[in-house]
Amino acid sequence: MNDFVSLPAGLAVSRSVLGHGGRPIKLYRWRGGRADGPAILWGHANGFAAGSYRTFFAALAADLDIYAFDAAGQGGSAQPQPDADLETFCDPDALADDVDAVARAARDWAGKPLVYGAHSMCGAAMLRLALFHRPRFDALGLRGLVLFEPPFFPPEGHPLHAAGLARHRKRTSRAKGRREEFAGGPDELAAYLTGREIFQRFRPDQIAAHAAATLRPEGITWRLACSPAVETAVFHALGGRPVNFPAMDRFPAGMPLHLVAGDIAMGLAQGTTVTAMMPDAAAKVPHAQLTELPGASHMMVFEEEAACARLVKSFAADPRIALDRPA
Repeated sequence: MNDFVSLPAGLAVSRSVLGHGGRPIKLYRWRGGRADGPAILWGHANGFAAGSYRTFFAALAADLDIYAFDAAGQGGSAQPQPDADLETFCDPDALADDVDAVARAARDWAGKPLVYGAHSMCGAAMLRLALFHRPRFDALGLRGLVLFEPPFFPPEGHPLHAAGLARHRKRTSRAKGRREEFAGGPDELAAYLTGREIFQRFRPDQIAAHAAATLRPEGITWRLACSPAVETAVFHALGGRPVNFPAMDRFPAGMPLHLVAGDIAMGLAQGTTVTAMMPDAAAKVPHAQLTELPGASHMMVFEEEAACARLVKSFAADPRIALDRPA
């Protein structure tokens, strides 16, 4: 049993939900949110956790009733057994099963329909549910989806296919070599991450929240709640093959969908296909709304926190705007 929580009790109430194969998935309700406001369920990026978005939730709390979860193998959710097949543990359909279970539990907890919002990985998991498990997706009764760069791998023959392969190799190589142990705890991890790679534009309070959410105590030391092996397996599962992109044209026509991208030209120039693929993905869904955040990277929710919070609050207030916009 994993007693670790990525959002401490002072900030959120937590409970466990049984996901794929009965594995426990940690679900949270943010304390101090607007109980009579629109409800949102939030999913995180690979290697992160619900608590990584602590400052983002604080920016939403005056307007929204906020729920969030830790994906399997990450944060406070179930860890794989030592002999587990990680390809099976992180299979896209297993992750879709988890998000289905969590969304049902959050809807029942809230007592009202949800908007689903997610950054990267957990956006792809919900898309998998919508595209390949439609009856279960429809049964959730979601009000709409607002997804910040869910990964779409460019299939063979796509102009960005070679760039996608190169990015995937680079990303998985970094994940495999990730330092896993920090004897000094979250403060040591925060100091280690400051100014590095994707964290270059994080504020100190965002770094501190992420470190506290993703490092769990283990005996006399601390280890990453998402191991390098799990992080790598998720990248292989959702970001190293075209699991959702070819099927985007069958996204439900009546479901509001707002896709949010970082700077697309910057993504193209840097070979960051997770950003560069967003216009092509949106084009496959005639009613989808696509918003670009100039100057932002894949970490836009942290880099442009206020702008992302405004966008989410506006969408949650009236998701149908995404359907009613001019063609």
